[in-house]
Amino acid sequence: MSVLTPVDITDLRPIRDIVHEKLRTAILRGHLPSGERLFDTLLAKQLGVSRTPVREALRMLEQEALIVVTPRRGTIVSSLKQEDAVEIYNLRAVLEGLALRLAADNITPHDISALREKLEKMRPLPENLAGYMAVHAEFNSILIRASRSPRIEQLVASFTGQLRNLRGISLTSPSRQVSAWKEHCAIVDAIELGDAELAEFLARRHVENAKAAYLEQWA
Repeated sequence: MSVLTPVDITDLRPIRDIVHEKLRTAILRGHLPSGERLFDTLLAKQLGVSRTPVREALRMLEQEALIVVTPRRGTIVSSLKQEDAVEIYNLRAVLEGLALRLAADNITPHDISALREKLEKMRPLPENLAGYMAVHAEFNSILIRASRSPRIEQLVASFTGQLRNLRGISLTSPSRQVSAWKEHCAIVDAIELGDAELAEFLARRHVENAKAAYLEQWA
């Protein structure tokens, strides 16, 4: 953790946000490697701040799935490497593309109504990443179930934890939240029209855009 430097006192942003940015950058660039334990007292000392903004920043990182807090082990940097993420995105593009192609043939009016309701709740709002992510997960579950394919559901479920990690990073950007929401709207429109080919195309493109947004965070 020697890569961490004291907070610049001339930076007028909230200290919590400065600390969050420093820790987030250190994690994404591998300076705080996967599996490393984080201690708020040590971080506060290295950053030259009190423990309160450090704890607030850690809660933000937990919402983004960049760290996990577990009993007895404490706070740990999440263990997903960049190459693993790319592989998961590629698999997800195929699985979700097929799932939404099937959903276009099997969707019910009740499912469409539920999706529209979730979309309305998912309208991107400033500083609402946690709320957005919660509804986002429900939205995706409805879509996958609409495929009426238990095997696809099982395969997607096996990536649940890792997908939450990836989304927590790719959706951090407010601009990505907006573009992702628009992509979701287009997907629901295609499914409601029963256009299976378009639904699959839009699903794959959505995943590719999410992968690009994720990789930008590593630059």
